[in-house]
Amino acid sequence: MNKYPVILAGAGIGGRDNITLALYKALVRADFIVYDRLMDPAILDFAPKAEKIYAGKAASNHTLSQDEIHALLEKGYNSGKQVIRLKGGDPYVFGRGGEEALYLSERNIPFRVISGITSGVTVPAMAGIPVTHRHVAQSVSFITGHGAKGKDDFTVYGKVPGTLVFYMGLKNAASIVRDLMAGGKNPATPVAVLKLSDDGESFSFYTDLEKVAARGLPPEVTSPGLIVVGEVVDLHEELTPFNHLPLTGQKIILTDEHPEAMAEPLRAWGAQVILRPMIRTEAVNRDVLQKDLADFSFDTLVFTSKNAVDYFFDAFLKAHDIRKLAGVSIYVVGEKTAKALAPYGLRADGIPDIYDGRHMAEFLKTRLKKTDRLYYPHAAASDPYLGVVLKDMACTTDRIIYHTVAPSDPKPLTEISDASVFLSPSAAKNFYAAYGLSAFGPTVFAIGETTKQSLVKLGIKEENIYSGEKATRESLLETILKELSQHAHAQNSKQ
Repeated sequence: MNKYPVILAGAGIGGRDNITLALYKALVRADFIVYDRLMDPAILDFAPKAEKIYAGKAASNHTLSQDEIHALLEKGYNSGKQVIRLKGGDPYVFGRGGEEALYLSERNIPFRVISGITSGVTVPAMAGIPVTHRHVAQSVSFITGHGAKGKDDFTVYGKVPGTLVFYMGLKNAASIVRDLMAGGKNPATPVAVLKLSDDGESFSFYTDLEKVAARGLPPEVTSPGLIVVGEVVDLHEELTPFNHLPLTGQKIILTDEHPEAMAEPLRAWGAQVILRPMIRTEAVNRDVLQKDLADFSFDTLVFTSKNAVDYFFDAFLKAHDIRKLAGVSIYVVGEKTAKALAPYGLRADGIPDIYDGRHMAEFLKTRLKKTDRLYYPHAAASDPYLGVVLKDMACTTDRIIYHTVAPSDPKPLTEISDASVFLSPSAAKNFYAAYGLSAFGPTVFAIGETTKQSLVKLGIKEENIYSGEKATRESLLETILKELSQHAHAQNSKQ
C-alpha cells in the first residue's frame, strides 16, 4: 500500500517566488508530477528527481484528456510513488481540482490539497486593483467566462454587488458585458482586462462596460486573461505597486539560462522583468571526459564557468573520491565560478582581477611551470585564446565538455523593452536570430568585454552598451540600477 497521498497542488501566479513553502517541500520529495500549462516551468527545478509529465490545456488543444490525467494519477499512486498534480493558480478555483479529488475519493485513494494564489486576486493586485475595498467593494465574485457546455447567460450577475472577476472570458467579453448591462449594471461601470504571464509579460487595458459592448476588445488582448468589473478598477492609477521605486516603469529583458538570480533584485527595484532564456547547456564528449578522468594525474585545473565546474565534477565524482584532488591547484576565472566549487568542499587557488579568459592567461603566466600537467574543461564557444596560451605555458589537455544551444521555440516578444541584458555572446546571437535588432531596446547591458564586442558585431552601437566594473551579475546589477534609474526618473517626471 502506498503511504504517500496524491497531492493536488496550486503553483500560484507570478512565478516560482510565489509558491508556498508547503509546495516547495512536496516538490523536493516528489517522484511523479503531472503539470499544467499556466505555470512557471522553473518551479519544476525544485523537483530534480521526479518524473514529469506535461498535461497542458489550451482552448481546443488538450495534450491529455481529463480521463487520461485521472488514470495517470491513479497509476502513479498504485506504483508507490509520491505523486503531485500541479496546476497554475489554485487547484480548486477553475482548475478542475475538484473533479480530480472526486475521482481519487471514489477509488479510496488518499489525497491532500496544497492551495495556491489564484490569479483573480494576484493579477489585479499587481495592476493596482484591490478586489475588495471597505468603501468601494465589500464583496468579490469569481466567475468562469464560459461554462462546461451550452450558451452562457451572465445577466444574473448584473445585480450582484461588489467586484466581478471573470476567468477565461476574453472570447466572450462582448456578450458578458451586454448581459451585465441587461441585468442592471450601469454601462459606465469600469472594466479592466488584465494579463500577467509567468515569463514576466503583462498587459492592462482599462475601459467601461458600454465601450466593450460597442467595440469589443482590441486585437492585442489575447488569452489567457482576466476581466475585472467594478468601481475598484478606478483605483489602479493611485495604487499601482512600486510606483516610487528606482526602476518603476522600466521593462527589462533577461536572456540568461537561469535568469531568476538577476530577476529578483530587479523586481524589488520596481522593474518589470521579462524572461527570455536564449541558451541552454548540454554535456558533450562524455566518453572522452570519462577516459581523461579514469587515470587522473593532473597538477592543475582551470575553470572559466560554473557550468564547466558542474559538468566536470559530475563526471569526476563517478570515478573518484574528492580526496583524489589533494595537492591539485585550481584556478577560476571569477567569483561565480569560485562559488561553484563550494558544494564540492573546494576553494580556488587564484582568481584574476578582471574576469575574462585573456586576463586569466596573464594571471597564470607567473603561476604555471612548463612541466605542469593542466586540465582545461570548457564550453565549445569559449574564446580560443586561453587554450592556446595555456598550451604554450604547460602540458595542457584542452577539452570541450559542454555546449550551448538556442531555444527551439522562443516565445514571442509582445512588449517594447527599455533594456536587455546579456551574460554571454551565445545569448546575444540567439536573441538577435529570434527577434531581430530592434528587440534589444535602447539600452543594452553586457556582463563583460567579450559579450560587449559580440553585441557590437551584431549592430548595437557601442555607446548604448553598458557593463559592470567586474564581469559578475552583482556588478552588472549595480550598473543597471545606476543607468536605468535615471531613465525611470525622467519618464515618471513627465507623467
